[in-house]
Amino acid sequence: MTARTAWATLALTAWMSSCGTPPVVAESQEVPLDGWKSEDVLRFQWDMDDTLSRHDLMLDVRHGQDYPYSNLHLFLTYRFPNGKSRTDTIDCTLADELGRWRGSGFGDLVDQRFLIEQGIQFPLKGRYLLEVTHGMRTDPMTDLSDVGIRLERP
Repeated sequence: MTARTAWATLALTAWMSSCGTPPVVAESQEVPLDGWKSEDVLRFQWDMDDTLSRHDLMLDVRHGQDYPYSNLHLFLTYRFPNGKSRTDTIDCTLADELGRWRGSGFGDLVDQRFLIEQGIQFPLKGRYLLEVTHGMRTDPMTDLSDVGIRLERP
């Protein structure tokens, strides 16, 4: 069993046994084993019918213990049902000033979750799309395993 398979099994088991409200969206995509190139776009889409509730949007990053940096710069492009879009740049701090990973680990992998948007409302019904690319100087980026999003009602 590979580390990725073991992690996925553990995550699925934890999710199925949790008592909280299930997330509106929870999706993860593997990064290519030969590295994540800056032109490789990870796309996450979901349909939204609830224009009244507030939501928290989180970004999940899974990387190896050998990831060579303490951070990860990402470009997030939001595409809205009306055809408009917005691009944000975020800096995910993965390690503290002493180089210790901030997330939790399982084997050689470290999982980290970042709150991107808190208490947001979706004003339009329809399909939303979030495109994620990396903005690091090293290209391709290695030692990254997965990137995912999680949309929850607080």
